[in-house]
Amino acid sequence: MAARRLVCAGGETIEHLVYQQMPHRKDIKGVLHNFLGTYTSRYADFDGFWLWGLLVKDLTELQIDLLQPTDPVAATAPTFAISLAASKFSEQIEKAGFDFLLIRKASLVITKSTSPRNDLPNGQSGPARTGYDIRFAITVEFNDGKAFKNEISIFVAPHDPKVEARSARGA
Repeated sequence: MAARRLVCAGGETIEHLVYQQMPHRKDIKGVLHNFLGTYTSRYADFDGFWLWGLLVKDLTELQIDLLQPTDPVAATAPTFAISLAASKFSEQIEKAGFDFLLIRKASLVITKSTSPRNDLPNGQSGPARTGYDIRFAITVEFNDGKAFKNEISIFVAPHDPKVEARSARGA
């Protein structure tokens, strides 16, 4: 059961209990998988450039509360990364039809490996570049105490304006 607060036309608030069915395990896993995929995709850009290429140089670890509302107009790449995480998580929860009242805690931890290596970033072609593996680990805990986790790791090279052109999405 979860409390739902309703605001009536006169402005008074009514709370009542609503039975919320716990989502199925496979649906939860799908939400976590889809969130990580959209959040780390090549379409996650800031000012026309891939967000992770802009952040990797100064990133060590970033912890994000996915249930914390954020400012959608972020002025810097790090604040945009936080805002985008909360937004993409919310989108996936809504698409799946889950009720946010069932979720007690949702967090994302982003960590950069300490050792650089050479590879092709984000499906690019051409010569290998020096970069880092970045790990994205999401944990969602429901009110019934059950917790679900998923993580992915992607290779990211720092943004290089000689190699990368600004996306039309950022113009």
